[in-house]
Amino acid sequence: MSIQNSDNVNFRASVVSNDELQVAAVFTSKQKVNEVINIVQDETSVETSQIEVVEAGDAKMSEKLERNSASIGKSMWSSHLLLGAVGLVVGLIAAFLLTQFGPALTQQNPLFTYIALISPGLFIGLFVAGLIGLRPDRNEVIQTVRHAVRYGKVALVINLKKTQSASQVTKLLKQHSDNVVESIR
Repeated sequence: MSIQNSDNVNFRASVVSNDELQVAAVFTSKQKVNEVINIVQDETSVETSQIEVVEAGDAKMSEKLERNSASIGKSMWSSHLLLGAVGLVVGLIAAFLLTQFGPALTQQNPLFTYIALISPGLFIGLFVAGLIGLRPDRNEVIQTVRHAVRYGKVALVINLKKTQSASQVTKLLKQHSDNVVESIR
């Protein structure tokens, strides 16, 4: 979400822990980025290890923007297992209730009732897990940084810690850049 107005409320920061947030800003030169890094470090508790600078031709751009791919894969695997199982259980419960207390058609055909409700329950659970895995908010940060780098600009990416305020860092970056985006990592 691009921060257009300083009056905007940071909804992500109120829902997700700050150590899961990433803020990126686009600047015209490396010199301006270095000035802003010094300002951010002076006015906040952001450390050098949390800051990534992405320039044109940066071979490690993907590593700077994304966490370790193994942890992303593990997260997607566990969410598919969990939500698939939840969908399966919801389908089983619904089928049980229909075969016990439902219309005569479902009571007379329990096997078909179970098949008809387990399949969509499982499918919906896996579908929701896939939607969570897509993460369109991550795409905004990645595309903003790639677009900036493609046109010769420099991006500053800050990975926040739990004790740091996303709104404070975003507000500070907004004072020096017109293009500030944030996302859940």
